[in-house]
Amino acid sequence: MTKPLLVAIPIFPHLQSLDAIGPGQVFGSANQMLGREAYRIRLVATKAGAVATTAGFPLLAERTGAVAPRSVDTLIVPGGDDQGIRDALADKALRKWIAETAKHARRACSVCSGAFLLAATGMLKGKRVATHWSATDDLQRNFPDVDVDPEAIYIHEGKCWTSAGVTTGIDMALALVEEDFGRDLAMAVARQLVVYMRRPGHQTQFSSTLVAQSTKDSRLADLASWAERNIDKRLDVETLAEHAHMSLRSFHRHCHAELGISPAKFVEGLRLDAARRLLETRSFDLAQVAARAGFSGSDHLIRAFERRFGVTPGVYREMHATQAAE
Repeated sequence: MTKPLLVAIPIFPHLQSLDAIGPGQVFGSANQMLGREAYRIRLVATKAGAVATTAGFPLLAERTGAVAPRSVDTLIVPGGDDQGIRDALADKALRKWIAETAKHARRACSVCSGAFLLAATGMLKGKRVATHWSATDDLQRNFPDVDVDPEAIYIHEGKCWTSAGVTTGIDMALALVEEDFGRDLAMAVARQLVVYMRRPGHQTQFSSTLVAQSTKDSRLADLASWAERNIDKRLDVETLAEHAHMSLRSFHRHCHAELGISPAKFVEGLRLDAARRLLETRSFDLAQVAARAGFSGSDHLIRAFERRFGVTPGVYREMHATQAAE
């Protein structure tokens, strides 16, 4: 019988529980699907016992000394709150174990602000990395030798995988399962976990609607929702300003102040989000996708899509886990 792949997840007080539990469940579900222990998941800490999480409930860990760094196939370093990460970085024994394990493991991964702990090992030097959007500036400032991507949900470079945090750790873990055992198993696990889709790593952490809804100006949030429902219609600046009950000048000013972009870029972002959803879940051809998302034609969609996501619509559809016919 094939020896199980050892997945080690070092935990520490005030970690984000889902950063550890999410990937762990993916590997556990893969075991269920395969009917055997393909992965052996170990939660470890410098002291054995209950470890407090930001969720208010503890996770049970065994001592790091019980898991030899050379025995680990996949290391996954979770994130935590600011104090938790600072304390973890100050824990010399934990840092030493993570560094030694990252050096010998086949894959060294981080979730959310766990990137700070992985970067402290030197493993991420010169690499493009992902972390939670709220931590990108701090990560870049503290580790100027890494290239922090503020949008990607997860990134794979060499033996290192980094993810944006929280639920994106699940996306990353599904990609790891796919690498080990193929797409069919990864899709089966995603279905069991009722994960709507396995998102490709280059997908942005943000949607234009989410950004608009997070602003203080409710008019822009309402406008984004209305525009989504009318995405195939003419959405010029005059129409948007009128619907937001603003003058053209005021509308331009609010878009730049609240969203950091022009009204035209705001609309383009909404159209690209719509096109992405159509590519992920429908069997429309490119011309139909362009029309339904409000682009003037396929060429317009291709140029805008590649500029935003770094791949063509065709490549994006091929990379996506769900079949176009689903």
